[in-house]
Amino acid sequence: MEKDEIRLDDFYRIFIGQVPPEFYIELIIRTVCIYAIIMFGMKYMGKRIAGDLSRSELAALSTLASATGLVLLSPEMGLVSTVIVLGVIYLIRLFVLKRSYSSKGFEEATEGKRSTLIMDGEMQWQEMEKVRISKGQLMAQLRELGVVHLGVVRRFCMEANGAFTLTRDPNPQPGLPAIPECDTDFLKEQSYVLEMKVCSNCGHRQQKQEAYCPCCKSVLWTAPIKEAEEN
Repeated sequence: MEKDEIRLDDFYRIFIGQVPPEFYIELIIRTVCIYAIIMFGMKYMGKRIAGDLSRSELAALSTLASATGLVLLSPEMGLVSTVIVLGVIYLIRLFVLKRSYSSKGFEEATEGKRSTLIMDGEMQWQEMEKVRISKGQLMAQLRELGVVHLGVVRRFCMEANGAFTLTRDPNPQPGLPAIPECDTDFLKEQSYVLEMKVCSNCGHRQQKQEAYCPCCKSVLWTAPIKEAEEN
């Protein structure tokens, strides 16, 4: 469309566009067909395609959305192209699923693998760097699950699909607060173990008067919070 053809008083172009009015009847038909294709694709590409998506599932859904969106609004394109795209996606998903069952390495390469971010109340900085999650983001996820301090955490993992799973320690130990430093009132309400020290950066429990944390090299130590149920 030429620059000179764009006018603010051209309401027909603004609301109707450059297609004949009959196209909007066709648009209704296309919408129904595209909706049916997407529903069919989600059904036969697996139940989890509608839940937390893995890498290959997200790629399949994004590709299908791109193909259907273009066909939906382009009068010069037919619906057969979308059906072809759906067929190719389905075959790729089928191949990925079958290979994932037979090869753990292939599954980790396509779907990712689980990362343990906290182990026995201590943050695992190398794993956090690999999955690109900061301390602040990690603490926010813990608070969302009702965790006040790291001592109650046996394992905290990021699954291959990006979801977080928490395994609580049946015998909680004092640990690094998950409470934001700005929430001073809530921090004052907690009970601390003054005879112990934990790394203020990762939660490592100080051993034999360590000068610096062997996990993250921090030199800052703090008193840990007692198990939450005691408060």
